[in-house]
Amino acid sequence: MIINTPDYSISDHVSLDENNGEFNTSPAVYEPAEDTFLMLDVLELDLEQVVKTRLSKTNIGSSDKCGPLLVIELGSGFGILTAAISKALSDSLSSYAVGAHCIAVDMNPTACLKTIMTCKLNGVDVDAVRGDLLTWMRRPGTTDVNNDPNKEVFGPIDILLFNPPYVRGPKGELAPTPRVTKIDTNDQAKYQKQVAVEDAAWLGGGPDGVDVLKRALHQAADLLSEFGVFYALMIDYNYDALVRDEMQARRDRSDQNIYYDDLNNIELTTFGSSPASRPLICTRILSRNIIGERLAVYRIYRPLDFD
Repeated sequence: MIINTPDYSISDHVSLDENNGEFNTSPAVYEPAEDTFLMLDVLELDLEQVVKTRLSKTNIGSSDKCGPLLVIELGSGFGILTAAISKALSDSLSSYAVGAHCIAVDMNPTACLKTIMTCKLNGVDVDAVRGDLLTWMRRPGTTDVNNDPNKEVFGPIDILLFNPPYVRGPKGELAPTPRVTKIDTNDQAKYQKQVAVEDAAWLGGGPDGVDVLKRALHQAADLLSEFGVFYALMIDYNYDALVRDEMQARRDRSDQNIYYDDLNNIELTTFGSSPASRPLICTRILSRNIIGERLAVYRIYRPLDFD
């Protein structure tokens, strides 16, 4: 499946609609960078197999529609991932075009507008939600419509994308939430201070850089569909922290076989409303070294065969 980099604009003043309404994006929206493009490469590498698996598990022919799939991007920023996956899943020339209903979520209202603009530039639709991760979504009930207590109920999300704040925060403290401010460029000292505060928002991951991701994992464990997939970007110490906490949780429960030979693939049993009974598999798909960092994207999903 071909995943092209969408068109986007980094201009501070961008026309949003036919009435030439404009909004100012500087400096509050995180611009696409190496981590963004790594996520795009992972989608190109992995997404077709995920769609094929869904089709085979649901006994739907590859030439048929099984969608549209519900795709949600958390912390959408410029909306690059949303625009790219929407175009790829709706490509009429693809054998695995299933369509996509995309929802982009960001706490920053300017990022929501930026995402809408990017999707508009690329001819795809998106619903933008100003919200905190998945807290705005209703969790599924405990039984199905026939009240069968043995019927497992899954959430509605087919594909979840998240490039979270992965950098360790200062002294383990949460950094401030991104916000749009009026910058006084005539006062350079004040300007630099304001920009520093805005940029500190990307340090919101806590002492291991994984606090926000863990919140998302708790929500995703309950809200992913049966064949849903969560693509999450991490830096090495993020993943190390997840493994450490998972191992400690199993020791506390006196679980057996808590060690794995291949820590690129690990079962997470600490997330969601019934974690140990509904584990998630976390598998490294692609990693890349950039200046001062080693980034990796993981596919997180229910125990299914994706080979």
